[in-house]
Amino acid sequence: MTATLPAAPAAVTPEPTAAPAERRRRRGWMWTIVTIVVLAVYLFPVYWMISASLQPTANSADTAWFPAAPGLGGYETALDDAGLGGLRVSILVSLGSVLVTLLVAIPAAYALSRLRSRAVSIALILLLLAQMIPSVVLATSFYAMFNSWGLLNTFLGLILANSTAGVPFAVIVMRAFMLRLDTEVIEAATVDGLGPIGTLWRIVVPLSRNAIVTAGVFAFLFSWGDLLFGLTLVNRNEMYPMSVLILALANSNLNTWAATMAASLIASVPALVVILAAQRHVKAGLSAGAGR
Repeated sequence: MTATLPAAPAAVTPEPTAAPAERRRRRGWMWTIVTIVVLAVYLFPVYWMISASLQPTANSADTAWFPAAPGLGGYETALDDAGLGGLRVSILVSLGSVLVTLLVAIPAAYALSRLRSRAVSIALILLLLAQMIPSVVLATSFYAMFNSWGLLNTFLGLILANSTAGVPFAVIVMRAFMLRLDTEVIEAATVDGLGPIGTLWRIVVPLSRNAIVTAGVFAFLFSWGDLLFGLTLVNRNEMYPMSVLILALANSNLNTWAATMAASLIASVPALVVILAAQRHVKAGLSAGAGR
């Protein structure tokens, strides 16, 4: 009796699928379109400012999409009313805030990165809480203190007030970066005779250059965009920062919409220059600090 073998199952033909290269190409086109749309949304206000600044007769309710008869009258008014004085005040205050922020935050971040204690967690929580305090509360307190100290209408008063926003952020960013430093290098510097301050400024600071630049850039931007402290702590025209002068142009009864947009563009240039000059360090500092 001959045994009957079971029939072999029929071969299953795989369904045709798109080639991996074609799928990657479609996915690339999709992300390209999404990126273009997002960039268009973010850059549209910049285009609107440029267009409005070239329309001397425009106002907030009647601005054409394209300037039919472009003119530079808005820029002339902006330079006359806001002028270089506001830029000078904003630049000096922002640079001073960066200096104060880094002088305070670098030693604090290094100390918090070396300590192994529960007190470090408490200190970080307090730093986060400090950033959550509404600026209007700080402005009111600063006004009372600076009025008794004689720091109203001074560069020092504006610098100290604006530094309160940069110091907590700088400490958190630089501590996260310093945690990644090789402890053997720091220990070797100690063995070679460097004290804590020498180790900090000769070893840690050069190695933490990217994080320091990142903290400095954000401190500059925090101070550059400040409006509340400029309104609260200053009441003299020659001490108003650029942001306050732009607000004054916007609230003017005259037809100064083009001048307001022109002043806004002028005020954007220093911040844009700082960001473009430091973007490589900022990218490295943020990516490294996020790793731990």
